[in-house]
Order: sequence, then C-alpha cells, then structure tokens
Amino acid sequence: AMAYLTSRVANGKDDQLPAGQINVFLNESFVGTSALAKTIAPEESFDLYLGVDEGVVVKRQLLEEKSDDTMIGRIPSPTKKVAYKYKITVENYKPRDVTVTVYDHIPVAQDDKIKVSKFEATPKASQEGYQDREGVLVWDMTLKPREKKDVVYSFIVEYPRDMRVEGL
Repeated sequence: AMAYLTSRVANGKDDQLPAGQINVFLNESFVGTSALAKTIAPEESFDLYLGVDEGVVVKRQLLEEKSDDTMIGRIPSPTKKVAYKYKITVENYKPRDVTVTVYDHIPVAQDDKIKVSKFEATPKASQEGYQDREGVLVWDMTLKPREKKDVVYSFIVEYPRDMRVEGL
C-alpha cells in the first residue's frame, strides 16, 4: 500500500487553469508534476494529486483467513463460511502532524447466494459506502511525528460449498 500526497487548492480570482500537465512547487522548490483533468474556473477549488508521499508508510496485511468446515455426520455442510481479518498500519515519519485518509473495501456480493456479514472495525470507519460505492470504507486520522496507528477490520463471507468465488 502507498500513501499519496494531495492538496486542496483554490484557483486565483483572475484566470482559468487549462486542463493538462502542471509543474508543482512547494516552498519555491520543484516537487514534481501533476495533471488537471478539466479546466479550473477562477476561484474554483480542486484537489491536486502530488504522487507518493514517502514520509507516510502504509502497510496492509491479512491477519486471518479461517474457513468454517462444519461437518454434519461426516458430510460437509452445504454452506462454506470464511472469516477474514485485516490490519492496516499507518506510520508518520515526517517532522510534523499529518492528516491521513485511509480507503479500503470489503467484498460486495453480486449474487444473492453469497452473503457478507459481521463487519467489524476498530476504530469504526469514518464513512461506509464512500461516494455511494457500496463496500468502500474510509478512516480519517491525524498522526503526530513518529506516531503509528492501526485499523483492524473483519467480515465473514458465506456461500454454497460447490460455488467458486473469486476476488476475495
């Protein structure tokens, strides 16, 4: 996983900014290039994406993937349940506080034979269904210099044993 630096920018009141590639400067130092997808009107605010932020480290790891192989008299149950548990760790190596928005997702069943249940998160997600996208989760956090924070979340996917489920 990577952390990306973004900035909310307000255009000046006199000129439009045409769509296309732009050079980005921070404190009079060139920091890279970005692009504007559309023309920005005078006084319009927009998000500027500045690439990977190497001062913030993000790790995502699967902590647990456990199948429930319930047997009914030596015959496997017709339903398979798989529990997943993930941890996202965010670390700030910058000399100042940073505000970080973490985005991740849980599966969304596209077939009524598949059920996703028992979603739990610590800390609780700031948003679920970000921008009307079912299953997309958002955590907003501020980290002090050298601070590390974890997000742990889990869910269960249940489906017919004979069904092949991809993308988990």
